Amino acid sequence: MDSQVNREADQLNANTSRRAQIQASIAAEQQQLQSFRQQLADRQKALDNRLRSSYKSDDADYLSVVFGADNFSDFLNKVDAINTIAQSDKNLIASFFNAKQQVQNDLDNLNSQQRELDSLIGSLSTEQQNLLAARQHQQSVVDSLRSQKQANAGELAQLQSQAAGIEARMNTIQQQVDASSDTGARGGGGSSSAGGTNITVLATAYCLAGTTATGMPVGRGVIAVDPRVIPLGSRVHVSGYGDAIAADTGGAIKGNRIDVWLPCGEAYAWGSRTVTVTIY
Repeated sequence: MDSQVNREADQLNANTSRRAQIQASIAAEQQQLQSFRQQLADRQKALDNRLRSSYKSDDADYLSVVFGADNFSDFLNKVDAINTIAQSDKNLIASFFNAKQQVQNDLDNLNSQQRELDSLIGSLSTEQQNLLAARQHQQSVVDSLRSQKQANAGELAQLQSQAAGIEARMNTIQQQVDASSDTGARGGGGSSSAGGTNITVLATAYCLAGTTATGMPVGRGVIAVDPRVIPLGSRVHVSGYGDAIAADTGGAIKGNRIDVWLPCGEAYAWGSRTVTVTIY
């Protein structure tokens, strides 16, 4: 998310810089255009004056000048003079149209740059919206994670409290059992090995909902035991069932008997069977 925000910000900065360059170029073009317009106006005025003086005057037209020559040499001189004036007029007209074309070219260039600027402004607006959206999404993710962290902390504290309560009840039940029973009966004919103590028991499956005698919710991996044989809180492995914890008791669970929790379909199939329990 940070990378996306940074990319959007870099693109926005690049286009902002490009916009500034285009605006500066447009300002320079406008200044040059004003200069050409002034030149155009000056040449237009000069051309108008020249046309009025050369072609609209009744006192000095070209024919009267030529045919009023005193001799042939004077005639040639006057023709040369007229040609010079005509070339000057031609150059003035050409410069007028060149200046006019330059003005038009500058106008076209300005319009092109203005269109590019308008498009860039639109892109900047979109990029800015994307950047804001990315930042808002980033903030939303951060807020969500912060809320989840707080919720997890609260849930963890609650689970720790429940675990402490379950452990306390296990200890209480186990102490009561130990105080009222013959400790020599514990283990019910079990055998020791490097991996723990093995005993043979009759395991009956059930699928009722609820909580155990220690307060732990029933579920797969939670078994009911006789605390005189398997102490509450013991970690065990039940052959054919898997790892479990001794967290429940029951009036019918006496001696080498256990109850294992399974979903109803599996519990019916399990029924009651003899298994080996390894106590760690």
